[in-house]
Amino acid sequence: MSRNVVFFTGLLFAAALVAAGSGAVNIPKALAQNEAASKTGADPQDQMRMEMAKDLQKKQEELRRREEELNAREGQLLTLEASIQKKIDELKIVQLKLEELVKLRDDLEVKNVTTLAKAYATMPAADAASRLKAMDRPTALRILMAMKAQSSSKILSSLDTATAAQISEQLAKRQMEQ
Repeated sequence: MSRNVVFFTGLLFAAALVAAGSGAVNIPKALAQNEAASKTGADPQDQMRMEMAKDLQKKQEELRRREEELNAREGQLLTLEASIQKKIDELKIVQLKLEELVKLRDDLEVKNVTTLAKAYATMPAADAASRLKAMDRPTALRILMAMKAQSSSKILSSLDTATAAQISEQLAKRQMEQ
């Protein structure tokens, strides 16, 4: 085989190697040129180079296919990320609305307790004491805490000793917590 053919084959092989790494050279075109050059003489090295070039072409095709798959997945992930962010934003809006409703409920509860405290403060202490003793403790405590000390002390003095002591302890704990 002439030196020019060997040189040309080596040059094509080097170009094929570079092309596999950078994608700049068209491997099928290089293979066709190499096949045309190798038809003049079937050298075992040329056949090996051809096989290597074909392997490189297969690997380049596989890399191209994988890149397309990765690009498609990246697009799907971006879509999912946007969807998740939209859901997060919607949930934040719902959370703000719920916080507003809780605040409104708390404000109404304070207003109702204040109104009840005024009503209990104006009734006779014995009547207020019997009603407070019959209701659940947390509500009774909120009503007593909303009253002025003078009114709540009259009601507490109208309660039996054990109930008055329990309520007084719970009032003291709540006041310490605040």
